[in-house]
Amino acid sequence: MKQRSTRRADASSLPIFLRQWIAGGSGKPARIVQAVCRKQGWGTLRFGQSIEGSPLCLAGKTFTDGLGTHADSEIALCSQQSMRRFQAVVGVDDNPNTRAMSGARLTFSLETGGVTLWHSPELGVGSPPVPVDVKLPPRTHEVILRVQSAGGVINYAHADWASVKVAVGHTTERFEGGPLTSQPSPEPAPFSFVYDGKPSAEWLPMWKRTRTVRRGSRGETIRDLVWSDPDTGLECCMELSTFKEFPVAEWVLHFHNRGRLDTPILENIRAVDMHWSVSGDTALFRSRGSPCTASDFEYLREPLPMNAAIRMAAGGGRSSNDWLPFFNLQSGAEGMITAIGWTGQWAAEYTHTAGSGLIHLQAGMEHIHLTLHPGEHIRSPRIMLLFWSGDRLASHNQLRRFLLQYHVPKPGGHSLQAPLTIGHWGGMKTAQHLERIKTYRRARLDYDYYWVDAGWYGPADSYSPDEFTGDWAKHVGNWTVNPAAHPKGLRPLADAAAGLNMKFLLWFEPERAIAGTPWTREHPDWFLGDGKPLANMLLNLGNPEALHWLIRYMLDFIERHNIMLYRQDFNFDPLPFWRNQDAPDRQGITEIRHIEGLYRFWDTLLEKRPRLVIDNCASGGRRIDLETISRSIPLWRSDWQCFPLNDPIGGQVHGMGLSYWIPLHGTGVWSSMPASAGDTYRVRSNMGPALQFAVSPYEHTPIRSDYPWAWHRRMIRDIRRAQPLYRGDYYPLTGCTPAPDHWAAYQMHRADLGKGFVMVFRRRESIYTSATFHPGGITPEATYELQDADTGHSRRILGRSLLEGLSISIDEPHQSKLLFYQEQIR
Repeated sequence: MKQRSTRRADASSLPIFLRQWIAGGSGKPARIVQAVCRKQGWGTLRFGQSIEGSPLCLAGKTFTDGLGTHADSEIALCSQQSMRRFQAVVGVDDNPNTRAMSGARLTFSLETGGVTLWHSPELGVGSPPVPVDVKLPPRTHEVILRVQSAGGVINYAHADWASVKVAVGHTTERFEGGPLTSQPSPEPAPFSFVYDGKPSAEWLPMWKRTRTVRRGSRGETIRDLVWSDPDTGLECCMELSTFKEFPVAEWVLHFHNRGRLDTPILENIRAVDMHWSVSGDTALFRSRGSPCTASDFEYLREPLPMNAAIRMAAGGGRSSNDWLPFFNLQSGAEGMITAIGWTGQWAAEYTHTAGSGLIHLQAGMEHIHLTLHPGEHIRSPRIMLLFWSGDRLASHNQLRRFLLQYHVPKPGGHSLQAPLTIGHWGGMKTAQHLERIKTYRRARLDYDYYWVDAGWYGPADSYSPDEFTGDWAKHVGNWTVNPAAHPKGLRPLADAAAGLNMKFLLWFEPERAIAGTPWTREHPDWFLGDGKPLANMLLNLGNPEALHWLIRYMLDFIERHNIMLYRQDFNFDPLPFWRNQDAPDRQGITEIRHIEGLYRFWDTLLEKRPRLVIDNCASGGRRIDLETISRSIPLWRSDWQCFPLNDPIGGQVHGMGLSYWIPLHGTGVWSSMPASAGDTYRVRSNMGPALQFAVSPYEHTPIRSDYPWAWHRRMIRDIRRAQPLYRGDYYPLTGCTPAPDHWAAYQMHRADLGKGFVMVFRRRESIYTSATFHPGGITPEATYELQDADTGHSRRILGRSLLEGLSISIDEPHQSKLLFYQEQIR
């Protein structure tokens, strides 16, 4: 019998500034004494560090704990228990900048209850440190530490309260340094909104706050933090999840009108609104979206100097149209990954204001301005923050591991395994499909799913043998099986695939319908759009009747056709349809209800069909966000790979860029063309956790008698060998650029298995025949066996030698190397 966990709720993996905020309303602060900076001339109050992030140093002597500030400053030490004694060593921080450029003379003082208990003489750089040792009056709950400049000179006025000790009861509180200790507390909350014309910073401290703690279905700790307005009945609930194994905080905001009247206007909801302390060179790392280019998901570094701002939005209402909603902010050796879960129009902004020493992060739904009716409820985008210190690439791998453990779908109770599939056009006739399945059996091909894409639907006269002929596109929204292509329906395809141990994958696009198709005629009130002939119309998933009908229809369709992988596409931008529907005092409500409906639709399918897998497609990978990857997998990450492009360089960039952020994704490779059959470089360029082969996808691409089946089986063998390794840590060994004269290389590493692989590409215009790479995750003392996937040749090498450099030679352009490695047992 499985023992039930009894561990208490905690957020011990989070940095202290967030633990303090979480504990703030509970009467159990993370520190007995809390330091609150009420005023500071520059930057952010730091713990165990100087104001610029270096060790505290007074006249050449360094200290490991204390407070680093900048004149003129006022720091309040607060404690619910009585403080008895204060000790410290004070002075102007001794560092190259203060020695070269600071002429400041500073005085330090200690106050409580408006009375000065101690003050220092004027101190400058190099002045001997001054000790402080003050017995505090009885029942002292607040002490003020003040630093003032003499003569108003505050250039590089770096002031240190070093080796601070505060006696409270029988304990002594210190302010030690460490990762992320200097980040500002997100008061009054790490989100914001405007209500009745006033910012939430004014409302929340006055509203009643309650907190409950519960265990989530994934094993996480969930805190429901609720603020209630006694006057209007508006309730704001922050559903905050924390995870013992990961320094991650994740939340969704819920707003509920529990009053009897419409609320005042609720607007500008920023699901995250907080500051990040600058501690050195600052940059934002992000990836492009998927607008169908060779540079889709390209990983970019954007500097964020003072007075700079970086603004992003989803684009058109599809969440990864313009930018992937995953970002990594780095300042010095610390950083924070932010992920947004909203399959609509999100927006985010990072602002570095001069003189503040802070980056201001705001993100949420781009536009919202509405009143809530009595009893009405809405939710915000989901926010995930992962805090890190040290190596930026390690933070990306920690994100991948977190997503695998807590977000990747688990069909049948098991973590989703990215599939290997064989793809076909849906409009191809049943007989042609069955002939291909027989051929795959003779060729001994090992696939997980038989993929049937668009074109299988519509009236008989719309029969389209491929996507380039016929009028299949005019019948999107007519989800009856085309009798000319499939007179007995699609079940014969599913049954024949099952005979080859393949499950059935079918394409659908239920949110879009062409005006004049049956659903739009029978239920015009379910659709948004002008209804002009052949115009796109949007099935309004915020319409309860439409949503309930769609759920019933799809569950029945899935069962009748034995669909095990449901591929949902979405080929137009919904944002104008949503916004055109909104009244002036209800702006944003149509988008919210549609996105809520989409999640309910998918959640119900997965609940009723526990082994079902959902493929999230939207003109390629234009709907990838934290919410969709929790329910689905993007099997076709970019339409740049559609026939006849299938560009190898694009495949490399897409896979390398997306792998920084999410562990499971896929694309396809066309081996139906004579030039691509036998092209190992092309296959490897598109290899990833999931891959679709298209050997003979259309009626006009019949199975060739000279097709290289033995080569194809070798490709499948290599992919199968690599698939479990794609669930490991990712190490890009080169930059992520589509430049045709560059090499590209990456590594996947499974520390738990002691194995991995290195993939290297010499692109078509590169003049170089060799390159040296430095793998990650290697144990220096271990011995590894490396095997060349092309030649089968193996050799042994010390981990130390691998870390010094792995040299790869490729004699010709448009060629690749795939090396598998395995740690040898000593």
